[in-house]
Amino acid sequence: MAITLVAIAALAATGAFAQSSVVIDGYFDRAYTVVNNTDNTKDAKSVGSNAGTTTIGIKVREDLGNGLSVGGSVNTDWNDLGGASQTATYANAQRSGFANSQSFLDVTSAKYGTVRLGTPNSFTLTNATAVAAPAFSTAIGSSYSSNFSIANGVGTSATDQIGVASASEAADAKAHAGIRSIRINNTLQYSSPVFSGFSGHLSYTPKNDNQTTSTKSGNTVGVKEFALRYTQGPIDAMYSSIKYSTGENNVVTYNMSTTNPTAGTSTTIGANLTSTQNLLGATYAVLPALKLHAGLGQFKSSNDSFKGKSSQIGATYTMGQWDVLGQVAKVTDQVATSAYDRSLKGMGVNYNFSKTARAYFRADRINYATGGNAATTGFAGDAQTRYALGVSKSF
Repeated sequence: MAITLVAIAALAATGAFAQSSVVIDGYFDRAYTVVNNTDNTKDAKSVGSNAGTTTIGIKVREDLGNGLSVGGSVNTDWNDLGGASQTATYANAQRSGFANSQSFLDVTSAKYGTVRLGTPNSFTLTNATAVAAPAFSTAIGSSYSSNFSIANGVGTSATDQIGVASASEAADAKAHAGIRSIRINNTLQYSSPVFSGFSGHLSYTPKNDNQTTSTKSGNTVGVKEFALRYTQGPIDAMYSSIKYSTGENNVVTYNMSTTNPTAGTSTTIGANLTSTQNLLGATYAVLPALKLHAGLGQFKSSNDSFKGKSSQIGATYTMGQWDVLGQVAKVTDQVATSAYDRSLKGMGVNYNFSKTARAYFRADRINYATGGNAATTGFAGDAQTRYALGVSKSF
């Protein structure tokens, strides 16, 4: 449910009418959460958003007639005391402030499709969270969260960084959660109309590589992404591929200090580097009450610092007001030395009070050093278990 305001504006010069709408929507989520880690310093108890991202959005649209419309969307993710994350020591534009989430202007034609300009969500994010997996969003139980992701390499999910793109930890990092492709600014997207269940999607973010000084502050990562989706009857399948690239002058990402909000450190992504992530996802409705989910992924960088594959399977079962979700996911690290596989088991239960309100339970178990590729096992922080019991409300 969304709050909608509709205004009818008369265009006196032409005698025509244009209909405009403003929609305010959002999602609120709070759960009591417990984290048990083999590194006891990382054990924690908190109250936060753990079945989805708490957000509020404003969407505007004007119907121009003949199947053409123009609109915009701006979202702000937030947590208690401001910002997208509860952190007492630092905050930045990605963590806090208005419009810190998906934000774009779009022009839509019923005949030719939609063009978006700004910072829209990536198609890879849609595939990873809505097609290849049950509806865990990017929270506990998800195979695309800040604690566990199905890819390594360059991505856009590190909220501790002032820049919008960064490289994941080195391949020999023991407790390596991976990287995600959430969204990046300066993006131009196109989505085609749906033809017999098929739709095509393209995205482009220009690369900047003119700064040769030590700070490299003007250089940015270029991104190219495409996706093909088929949704018809019981089948929802999607293939997505996203490629990040840097120029010969490097890209430097600046990190906020965890002890001094006015200070920070910098990390160089690297010169002439490409990093690609591919994902094939599918959902099949076996019965009206039962859906099966699966995904196969692959990631690789041009210098082989990041190389590997992922696999996942899951299911969603609905019975009356109850939903039961579960999935397992695995990442196989294929770098030549110091490889660390990781695995996830996630489950969830929803009790739906209505279409927009629910109580929920979430749990997952993550192991950061599994399989024969693990260079070292049994270290502090090699595994963690999380539990959350909460309530959410969308509108």
